[in-house]
Amino acid sequence: MAVERKLKLRAGHYRVSDIAKQVDRSTMAVIRWEKEGLIPKAKRDSRGWRIYAKEQVDEIVKLVKETKYFSK
Repeated sequence: MAVERKLKLRAGHYRVSDIAKQVDRSTMAVIRWEKEGLIPKAKRDSRGWRIYAKEQVDEIVKLVKETKYFSK
């Protein structure tokens, strides 16, 4: 049974580590999925860090949980 983890909202957005925790994968896996076009591309902040809106996080988590490609 998967454990739901609370997302940490930072300045109105979430980071790649928040998604990784939600789907129990590494941040590098999430970044690879983005590069491969399997999940929506993140916006970037002034430092170039990936940032996600709540809706994006929900969409990605749903996609990962419903798609066999992402299973371990």
